[in-house]
Amino acid sequence: MSAPLSPPPTIPAYHRALRLFAIAIAAAAMVLQIPYAQAQQHKTPGAGPSDKQKAHDAEVRAYEKATDKAYRETLKQIPDAKPNADPWGNLRPAPSK
Repeated sequence: MSAPLSPPPTIPAYHRALRLFAIAIAAAAMVLQIPYAQAQQHKTPGAGPSDKQKAHDAEVRAYEKATDKAYRETLKQIPDAKPNADPWGNLRPAPSK
């Protein structure tokens, strides 16, 4: 004898509703990403630096120029280094060539 056929398992209504809700949320998320991606692709930067950026760059260049000038002047104030004194220089003979 064969076993009697059992009816297919029934899925509660709230499981079906939850599945449909999840599918709807996923579809909505995908649809909402399309305009965002297109807007990001077509975003164009300005033709050049703005006036604010130009002013900032000029300030930075002026600061760097002043700093470099001060550095060079400071280097000029440092005295020349004396040659190193070799305390054993008198005791060793000069290398022969």
